[in-house]
Amino acid sequence: MTSLINSAGAELAVQDRGSGPPVVLVHGSLDDHRSWDHVVPALTDRFTVLTWDRRGHGASTCPPGQGHLSDDVADLAAVIRTSSPEPALVVGHSYGACVAMVLAAEQPELTCGVLLHQPPLFSVLADDPATAEIAREATAALRRAAQLIESGAVEEGVRHFVDEAAFGPGTWEGLFTEELRETCRAHADTWLDQSRDPERLALRPALLQDYPYQVVLSHGDSGPTAYDGVVQALVAALPQAKLRVIPGAGHAPHLSHPQEFAALVRDAACTPWTSRNCSWLQRKPKPRMRHFDECDGRSRRGWTGVRICAS
Repeated sequence: MTSLINSAGAELAVQDRGSGPPVVLVHGSLDDHRSWDHVVPALTDRFTVLTWDRRGHGASTCPPGQGHLSDDVADLAAVIRTSSPEPALVVGHSYGACVAMVLAAEQPELTCGVLLHQPPLFSVLADDPATAEIAREATAALRRAAQLIESGAVEEGVRHFVDEAAFGPGTWEGLFTEELRETCRAHADTWLDQSRDPERLALRPALLQDYPYQVVLSHGDSGPTAYDGVVQALVAALPQAKLRVIPGAGHAPHLSHPQEFAALVRDAACTPWTSRNCSWLQRKPKPRMRHFDECDGRSRRGWTGVRICAS
């Protein structure tokens, strides 16, 4: 079911599927709620899954003027308040993970945990001499993508963003469908606006140091090396976080490894940590949970596909 809600001058298209405890999926740059289409069916038997088109994407509108990360955070809060009867597990991909981080830090009462896949906090890499060159390369790739789009070379610009800045070489042709490529082209101006927002550069991993609920960091062992440094910085700043690696995945596990990524979401949504904020775990019998052995990729029931590399 799709509904429209108003938030800070924008009309947001929100999709509500399934039934059960709420899980909110926040998409990243250039795409829309359809990027989750291969993950949602694996969740709706157990959870109410909320997706939406971030302002300026898909069927959601955006008022004129420079947009800000804080606008997306306000929109996420509006989605939860309007469409969820209780705090939700918030799952964010890429820029969507940045949105989830800020909401969790500023309004933790709306959440019962966050699952973050590779937020592009490239600015933190510049703080460490060991990763400063990686930060410069990532920044240069983003700047080049913006220059191409500004010059009118939209196809070349969004392709450069996908293959050179965000996802890794070959993604544009090898992983993205033509529908997704067209979605990227359609949202080029929105991404350009996002790239000019100074708020996105102010995020630091320590933002979640005092967050009282669970933090799960998902990562792929394939893809751009810049995310390795970002994840290491997050792990160092957030000792309470759980790092989970999806073997063979890169920056888009929801596209390349949707079942494995959905398993991460289900596991995070069923963890007892959420009981401190989510009343449904206190009302219902505790679900049966998979228990993973650290770093060996196996559960005690033989399930494979995700390994825990930190706890």
